[in-house]
Amino acid sequence: MIFCGKINQKQKNIKQRKITIVITMLQFVNSKKKKELTKQLDERFGITKETFNDYHFIENDEKFWICSQDTTSIDFKNLRTEGIGMLFARKGITLKPTTNMIQLFGNQAAKNIVELNEEQKTRFLSGLDISELDANVDSGYVIVKFQDNYLGCSLYKEGTLKNQIPKARRIKKLY
Repeated sequence: MIFCGKINQKQKNIKQRKITIVITMLQFVNSKKKKELTKQLDERFGITKETFNDYHFIENDEKFWICSQDTTSIDFKNLRTEGIGMLFARKGITLKPTTNMIQLFGNQAAKNIVELNEEQKTRFLSGLDISELDANVDSGYVIVKFQDNYLGCSLYKEGTLKNQIPKARRIKKLY
């Protein structure tokens, strides 16, 4: 287990700040849980468990991170961090892959992939939802791509692609 601290700052007024420290317990995912996690990815996206053989997963109450196997040799006791490696997915009713995960492993997916045309891509990267989409995918989280580029994750329901691209990654204007 790894204990990490995250500092949250809330500004009460200009002269005074309230600082609270949130202690997060991170732990490496055991082989049983890794099998469950990779099974979900295989069932939803067709990404096989072998894709993740060279990686470790780390979790806390809300999130999963993925990291190389070399991570196990690092002493984390004195590190102050929210996570280790790359944020991989968020926990919920179903697993929600991050944009990073889709961009790194999306090319391994075999199903629940929505391919956008040029106009849809522009709208999607601007943070807009795509409606009236006729896609042959299951309702729920899907992988969104344009040509050979994996753009991220989106929520598909009844012909609408609900944008899930983080605001910081949205493109205001495409040239």
